[in-house]
Amino acid sequence: QQPSPAHSSRANVPVSISTTGFNSRCISASIVVSAPPEAVWAIITDYANLATHVPNLVTSELRPHPLPGGIRLFQEGAQKIVGFDFRASVLMDMNECKGGDNEARGMRRIEFKLVESIMFAAFEGEWRVQPYSRIRQRDDPTKFEYTTKLSYKVDITPKGLVPVPALQWRIREDVPINLLAVRSAAEKLHEKRKRTQQRQ
Repeated sequence: QQPSPAHSSRANVPVSISTTGFNSRCISASIVVSAPPEAVWAIITDYANLATHVPNLVTSELRPHPLPGGIRLFQEGAQKIVGFDFRASVLMDMNECKGGDNEARGMRRIEFKLVESIMFAAFEGEWRVQPYSRIRQRDDPTKFEYTTKLSYKVDITPKGLVPVPALQWRIREDVPINLLAVRSAAEKLHEKRKRTQQRQ
């Protein structure tokens, strides 16, 4: 059986893991996307449809937020570990950070913070989207092709007797797959937008 593109490429996405406490870890990784920041941002903020892009995400649903304009998201991931189904769900508040000096440099962030979870005592971090490079288009030198650096970081602390090494391993495996899936979706969206513009 041939490995899927995500699985065969994930070795090219280095994952950093640091110990931040007795039972806590910080896990982070980044990837370069051959699409402009707007396309990447459109994918990661399409909260209700993230499960269609990310293979290990079973559910991604917006839930009512107590504050006007707030974003509350329920997500459930699933995988098999040694033949057993492993599921973890989180309810998070999302904060889209745009504007100010960061926006002037083209950087945008989504901060997420845990509201409720059976498995996690802490689950918080951020998605970061920032311009990476640009080159002039061959067919139109007055325009540019952009690439984007997409970064993900999460701090986790499991609840009770849940062993952090098992969660650390699972998240370390999932993060490259998820980044590659978002990259693929953003690049497809960018190509679709380009074709639409060319027909106009």
